[in-house]
Amino acid sequence: MEHLRLGDPLADDLIACFDRLTYHKGFRLLVQAIDHGIDSIQDPPAELVALFRQIEHIPFWVDWERMNIASRKVLRNGWLLAMALAVYAVPHTYLATGNKPLAITGALLYSTAKRYALTTRFVIEVFLPGSMRRDAEGFRVAIFIRIMHARARQQILNSGKWDPDAVELPLNQAHMALGLVFFSYFVILGMRQLGGHVTQKDMDSIFLTWRYVGYLFGINPEMIPISEQDMNHLIDVAFSLECDPDDTSRQLCRSLIESAPEFAHIENKRLARWFVDLLYGMSRRMLGDPLADQLGYPKARHRGLCNTWIALTWLFERVPILMPPSLRRTVGIEFWLTRSAYDMSRYM
Repeated sequence: MEHLRLGDPLADDLIACFDRLTYHKGFRLLVQAIDHGIDSIQDPPAELVALFRQIEHIPFWVDWERMNIASRKVLRNGWLLAMALAVYAVPHTYLATGNKPLAITGALLYSTAKRYALTTRFVIEVFLPGSMRRDAEGFRVAIFIRIMHARARQQILNSGKWDPDAVELPLNQAHMALGLVFFSYFVILGMRQLGGHVTQKDMDSIFLTWRYVGYLFGINPEMIPISEQDMNHLIDVAFSLECDPDDTSRQLCRSLIESAPEFAHIENKRLARWFVDLLYGMSRRMLGDPLADQLGYPKARHRGLCNTWIALTWLFERVPILMPPSLRRTVGIEFWLTRSAYDMSRYM
């Protein structure tokens, strides 16, 4: 319960420092420290020094070679992972009180398709080999997102829209840790339901990568799950307390699926409608009818096509030589490079 009331002290203190300096000046100092090191700043603010003391320390359990196993798996399975995110993992992130900050800050600052493109861009930055090292782009983006979370937390608390008597803080430690579960374990579960082949070695490497992301995000180490058993325990606790869909859940989930043709660059209206129906059917199959009904999903269509899709995925995953090379490129790294986008300039 205490973690529901805890934000990110280091990042929250830095945002308060930015307020004293002006946000834009503070953010420029952050960018300079990331790009050129904290020592490049003459007399840096104590809050910035404290943050960099934490993020520049590499925990003993970080193993870049083991993390490269996850890189190979994710980059070969761009389309499959994106599907698992869209129809299984991300809908879970929209459940219960964890969706309130999205509603208040207007998760719709971008269109849903563009927000999903931002998400997939972050995924590729996390899993590109070596991208989470100190001087790489994934590290840089992770720190930006951490600061964005802290700023959003401050804006929500100051907006007058957050209940001051609420049990939890917006974007609290517990919900951030739960987000790691959805983006790691639930993506794996989704990939497997879609026919994907994820070995124990793959899973351990993916967990390790997201554990380091959680560390860079400022999540309390004792809240970061590091094994399948930890993941299931955190999920059991969370689902026993909340995660019942509300109107915001329904709006966000339906918006995600309805925007899929834009994300996939499908311009033909008939084909776009068919694709949306397929995704609803796939998501209903994976979430189960009770949750799908609560989210307001339409009744399942294209059951046969869903089954065929999963069967072909199962076959191609286990006998990859059967997949045409052009298709392999399209659903793998080429998918990530052509369907993802990340623009941090609006936060600077």
